[in-house]
Amino acid sequence: MTGTIHIADARGDTTRTWDTAAPATVREIEEVFREARAAGRLVYRQAGDGTGEQVTLETWDPKAHTELVVAPRLAGG
Repeated sequence: MTGTIHIADARGDTTRTWDTAAPATVREIEEVFREARAAGRLVYRQAGDGTGEQVTLETWDPKAHTELVVAPRLAGG
């Protein structure tokens, strides 16, 4: 099973992929999760009803959550 994570930041949109048949690629995405958390960013996936759902490294299933987005936290004003 393959998946994609889109990282939106000041440099634009970076796309990384993983393949569950290649454990090294899954570990690379786990590092993306850690870097996002350290930078105060959040990871989301689109749920079946079209809404967004936050995903953490602890809740991420690389076989089920195959399309992810890393985005900055939004602050209300």
